[in-house]
Amino acid sequence: MGNQCTGVDDFQGQQFAPNISVQDEVFVEGRVPIVGQNPSRFNDDDMITVYQGNNNRLKYGRNSLGQGYMQAQKYNLQDNISIKASSQGLRNQGNVALMITIQSNDILLINQRGQECVRQGIDLVCLIDHSGSMQGEKIKLVRKTLKQMLTFLQPVDRLCLIMFDCRCYRLTRLMRVTQENVRKFRVAISSLQARGGTDIGNGMKMALSILKHRKYKNPISAIFLLSDGVDEGAEERVRDDLIQYNIRDSFTIKTFGFGRDCCPKIMSEIAHYKEGQFYFVPNLTNIDECFAEALGGLVSVVANHVQLSVQPMNTNKIQIKKAYGDKWNYDSWKGAFTLYQPHLLSGVRKDYIFEISDYKNNVKQEVRVLLQADPVEGGDKVTIEQILQINNSDLSNEVLPNYYRVKGAECFEQARIQAEQGQYQTSQQILQNINKEIKLQNFNDPNLQVVQTDLEMASNFCYPGQFENEGRHHMHQLHIVHMYQKSRGVQINQNQDGQLITLDCQYQNNLQKQFKDQTIQIKQNDPNYWNDC
Repeated sequence: MGNQCTGVDDFQGQQFAPNISVQDEVFVEGRVPIVGQNPSRFNDDDMITVYQGNNNRLKYGRNSLGQGYMQAQKYNLQDNISIKASSQGLRNQGNVALMITIQSNDILLINQRGQECVRQGIDLVCLIDHSGSMQGEKIKLVRKTLKQMLTFLQPVDRLCLIMFDCRCYRLTRLMRVTQENVRKFRVAISSLQARGGTDIGNGMKMALSILKHRKYKNPISAIFLLSDGVDEGAEERVRDDLIQYNIRDSFTIKTFGFGRDCCPKIMSEIAHYKEGQFYFVPNLTNIDECFAEALGGLVSVVANHVQLSVQPMNTNKIQIKKAYGDKWNYDSWKGAFTLYQPHLLSGVRKDYIFEISDYKNNVKQEVRVLLQADPVEGGDKVTIEQILQINNSDLSNEVLPNYYRVKGAECFEQARIQAEQGQYQTSQQILQNINKEIKLQNFNDPNLQVVQTDLEMASNFCYPGQFENEGRHHMHQLHIVHMYQKSRGVQINQNQDGQLITLDCQYQNNLQKQFKDQTIQIKQNDPNYWNDC
């Protein structure tokens, strides 16, 4: 169990004196970097370079809002986000499934000459568990993954590395990923050694403090948490710290659980607080692929602070009975459901499912869909408002497959809860029943086929021992992946012979797939890939 902290910036075990200035930092190969640890001085982050397209000059500023890659490609949110509504009756239920589809167009980060464009900068804080259980192959693979991550980052990006066991230590400030600083990052990464216990909550507190107190701010921010251990109650302490710090800047949290010893409940809940992702990595040689995919998602962000609202135009004629997913908030006065997301990615499609009361097809039924977002390059908030007829037939053949997608996602959660209580047969029955119901529909939908394969795999894990060792990890992840159409790095399934097979995740956008495929290609071409650790 981790140590609980008392003050907002009270990190257990830290030695704050002497205060190390930026000029006095020491990065020597083979040694842990000497960097300032005083939280009152976490405003020592590097200044941000802003590209000024009109005169090709570089200017340092507080916010990186002028890189101009979206403007150069004439990518504005109003013209590159589409909203549609479709519906389909539910057999034997007397209700109707309503699907609201939000789709964003791709944005290219490669110019006509095949060169990578100067994109918007990212502030990334990596929180690395180096406790004793990370000894050997685990810490070696983490070191290699972090070094590989540096190849995907640009000088406009900033990176901070924090290691934690029962204490936490800032390996680097939030520094730009320049050629000079890459050497420092590699020294810091190479210094990672396994020892001590696990205090996830204390490490997350330092990561939040970095984001809270930084002097300059890139508009895309994230925390990557890597751990293989358990810190009882960490998710509750992180929740309290998120409230206490009250960071108004948009950011997300992505968590990476190594192997069977990690606690999926803690890792998935911490990620879900900020609408992030939990990556369960049973095969540790895939951790770099998961990292690459997560970075591809950050690179493809086109908007922050995204708020979606769905409201029937006439609640006397149509009433929303249920919104699938636990992130929707209901305004009873307006009769509207609202959903907040910190980031909107390019090249993604989100299908939100609702159950509404049945209506007569000869009566005009409409919903008001309002999407508001801050463009990642700055400027005024964008508002897209549409009044849509819900009996639109454009996507009607896709409504029921998506309805069963979210029903399947709910069953992963329900089955997991039953298995945790020792009700393994009940858990299996939940998964088998929904899978049987889906098969009876005779859908020819490739995305739903993946859900069915996952249901079969999860059912095979619902036995004593197997569930505790690996099943609960998968089911925590599968619930979020299929409910919110999130990518998950590497998809692991069992075939009929009980063997593990690897499939691509159907919810990746092009940049996520590109980053992941590039990592796979590098490993295939370099037989000594894992030796540089």
